[in-house]
Amino acid sequence: MTDQELAVLAMSGATTIVAAMATDAWATVREGFLAVIRRRSPELHDDVEAQLDDGAALFAPDQDTEPARRLLIRQWQLELERFLAAHPDAAEELEAQTHRMQAALAAAPQQRNQYNTARDRAVVNAVQNGNQNTYYMDSGTRLPGPPAGPARQDRED
Repeated sequence: MTDQELAVLAMSGATTIVAAMATDAWATVREGFLAVIRRRSPELHDDVEAQLDDGAALFAPDQDTEPARRLLIRQWQLELERFLAAHPDAAEELEAQTHRMQAALAAAPQQRNQYNTARDRAVVNAVQNGNQNTYYMDSGTRLPGPPAGPARQDRED
């Protein structure tokens, strides 16, 4: 693999590892990644395992995890680049494991938290992964109509 391909693999692996940290797929992804490390560099296993567990602990429910996610992706990208530089023969195994991790992540049930706050007599309409239809009861206040302009003509072709 070229250096650029190794960098892409490191980024893909890092993104997959961090994405799994807050999901039900974490145990599967963690063990799969540690298996690659254990086979190629057993002396790193304990340190890498501790780093993975420390990173996963940052994904507590009801917290803004975006800063931790960005930092951890960069950290694991660097770690994987370093690992692949020391063990270029591990690239194919890491690539195969990354694909298995992505499949496990895709199959895991996803939970997303959404927090919406309406202030000052505002209304919040929010939806995740679906459609939203909003109907207002006549309260004496009218919503603005369509903007003025040429009338829309439907054509039948």
